[in-house]
Amino acid sequence: MPLLLDKTLTLLAMPLGTAVGAGLFALVALVLDRRRVAGLLLAFAIIWLWGWSTPFAANAVTSPLTSRYLFQRAEAMPAADAIVVLGNARPYRFDPAYPDLTDTADRIWYAARLYRAGKAPLVIISAGNVWGGQRRPSAAEATRVVLNAFGVPDDVIVIEKRSRNTRQNALFTKELAARRGIERVLLTTSASHMPRAEAAFRRAGLDVVPAATDYRPIPPAYRGPRRTPLILGLLPRVGALKSSSQALKEHLGLLVYRLRGWI
Repeated sequence: MPLLLDKTLTLLAMPLGTAVGAGLFALVALVLDRRRVAGLLLAFAIIWLWGWSTPFAANAVTSPLTSRYLFQRAEAMPAADAIVVLGNARPYRFDPAYPDLTDTADRIWYAARLYRAGKAPLVIISAGNVWGGQRRPSAAEATRVVLNAFGVPDDVIVIEKRSRNTRQNALFTKELAARRGIERVLLTTSASHMPRAEAAFRRAGLDVVPAATDYRPIPPAYRGPRRTPLILGLLPRVGALKSSSQALKEHLGLLVYRLRGWI
């Protein structure tokens, strides 16, 4: 129940959830003949959703998370005892050899590049099933299939498939690392997720080298000789709403993790 509650509250706190909630309350206000209240709620829902759907807003909330992690080619990264990838391939639906990739699949590709560049002799995949428990293939097992296809041999891959959130990624990976004498790891995850992941892994007792990837497209500059028309930064886009929501989720996650003493 705590996990379900966490996920539910997180979704409701995102721009789409908040806007839909305000719209529903506006309908209730109309039924109760509170037209002024209904109008205010409806106006809030539209402005709120529009605002977070603009490239300007997406850039404003994403940049503080990603700007501290400069992109580096795999060959330029330092060596470590292991590569830890927070894999996010989806378990197969039709054939075990064909798992589904998500929009964070850059993590897997980058982990494979780090291994093939000789940066660590071992790859740890940390990714369980949020809802399925141990009854179905885990995201870690699906990620292993993709890593194999990218040239990472099966005998250098270690699976951690119990975790259901970032904190558990860190704690369960630390258990695996301690048994193998691993201290320093290259942590591979999305750039926007890296602040929370790095802090959680350090709190668990691992020496972390951030290996960020999956940099979401930053809206183009609206100044300078190659400027994009300003109006395009103010028009709503589905991609911008998704980026804003993901970044807000990470900001909220950082706050919750600090309050709980997890980072």
